[in-house]
Amino acid sequence: MKAEELIKQFDKINANGFQLSKRKGILTSTWLLYQKNQFYYFFDIVDKIVFNDSHKYSKDEFIEEFKNSHFEIDCVIS
Repeated sequence: MKAEELIKQFDKINANGFQLSKRKGILTSTWLLYQKNQFYYFFDIVDKIVFNDSHKYSKDEFIEEFKNSHFEIDCVIS
């Protein structure tokens, strides 16, 4: 799914976050996406999870930054 579809899943599933597979071209990696206070925080699976500005995106920023990526939800984080 595209970034915009992924953001819509937060409303449908009512989740705190997702563990994702992110594909760009032939490369696939694992990421975490959390929603907190109307912002989205995106972490590489090996990153320390710290909700700070370096990982923070508004809805529009996230969609623009990752518009060429493809995501698959591996796990819902409650």
